Amino acid sequence: MTTKKIAIIGAGVMGKKHAQTIVQHPLAELVAVSDPFSDAMAQEFDVPNYKDLEDLFKNQNIDGVIIANPNRFHVSTAITCMQYGIACLLEKPLALNTNEAMQLIAEQNKLNVPILIGHHRRHNPIIQQAKEILDQGTLGKINTFNALWSVYKPDHYFDIEWHRKAGAGVLAINLVHDLDLMRFLNGEIESVQAMTSNNNRHLEVEDTISILVRFKNSALGTLLASDAAVSPWGWDQNTEENKNSFATSPDQDCCYISGTEGALSVPNLEYWNYPENTDKSWAVKLLKNKVEPNKQEDVYIRQLSHFIEVIDGNVDPISSPQDAIKNIQLLECIEQAAKEQRTVYLQALEPYKQAV
Repeated sequence: MTTKKIAIIGAGVMGKKHAQTIVQHPLAELVAVSDPFSDAMAQEFDVPNYKDLEDLFKNQNIDGVIIANPNRFHVSTAITCMQYGIACLLEKPLALNTNEAMQLIAEQNKLNVPILIGHHRRHNPIIQQAKEILDQGTLGKINTFNALWSVYKPDHYFDIEWHRKAGAGVLAINLVHDLDLMRFLNGEIESVQAMTSNNNRHLEVEDTISILVRFKNSALGTLLASDAAVSPWGWDQNTEENKNSFATSPDQDCCYISGTEGALSVPNLEYWNYPENTDKSWAVKLLKNKVEPNKQEDVYIRQLSHFIEVIDGNVDPISSPQDAIKNIQLLECIEQAAKEQRTVYLQALEPYKQAV
């Protein structure tokens, strides 16, 4: 397999994270950055910076791009890259809303250029291990899926104005990852209920949210989250995936999945079943088993390896626009459910039609 020449569009926090990943990967080479506002990251990694995408594609031979610019530019940037035939790793969210996402999907269907959406947790080997346990039927028919994400964001986080505004709360910024994992591990969600609160900081944006979901396989799930509640429970704390930002609690779990034959906790991958040849009963002691969670492999290295396979056409993206749009739709339905205090059903998305 040949080394892939990759450019990064957007020199912010995530752009730099991807640049650091590329220089560590044996089959990737960072050849350029494109950012209209700053040359600093390009200088740090000793590559040219192009303020204009047209100049980037005219002057560089590129196999793939990583799009990490502001969310409002995701769709237009991805469409431009596809028009040049360049495969994209597009940071989440793929679009600001479902209509924008449908526009992107319609263009991709015309141009037939692959896009991988950056729902990086799907690449975590712990999630792959958990999915294998579930797919093997170890838990039987899944009945419940409970997830927690509870931290205390420092007060200075809200000094940035947009962090205080609707749309920048715990739901859209943080929980999209947890919802994506719930879908990835247990299938699609058909309806939602939700309640939100901003009673801790009294800002426009919510700080606490309770979500109830019904999966298409009839399982029920909950996702309880707050960025104003002290706890050791949450993906970032428990997996040690983001040590630079989160104090870790690796002995704790944040997801609990139960079925007719057993139960599983994630990320520590402890699972419980009844002894063989024993009638199932709450009076019978469960046996605890454990798969050693793989915390050694870097998630972003794994994501980049997958992107390289996508560029070569060897695999389909593990998170495609057609899949990731369901996360955007889910967020919209949760917001509606909380606002209207009712159950909201996810509807089939109509194909995007260009306005005449």
